[in-house]
Amino acid sequence: MEEIYLPVLSHFRNENFWTASAGRMRYRVDPVENTLFAQVWEGPYGYALSEVEEHTSFPLSEEGLEELRAWVAKWSETINARPKRSLAEELARREAAQARLDAAKSEEAKQG
Repeated sequence: MEEIYLPVLSHFRNENFWTASAGRMRYRVDPVENTLFAQVWEGPYGYALSEVEEHTSFPLSEEGLEELRAWVAKWSETINARPKRSLAEELARREAAQARLDAAKSEEAKQG
């Protein structure tokens, strides 16, 4: 298993987010108040065209950063152990995600 790289704690304390991947697993970490808010999904697509599989938060501390690293490593193992999809399955998945995104934008425009 490859090592999960995360930036140092000051990166997050300076209000910077982080996105990365490990194989087919993608994740994003945002500093929110005194926490690290983390989300994970299966690629190959970016956040907008994917379904988040789990979101959780960890303390904005060295201990929280290590808990985050273990959580990301667990998800990397889980997602990368799944059977690979065919091209047709991936394209159908992308079309469904695009339809959800378009519907959300349409609803937002109606309310805005």
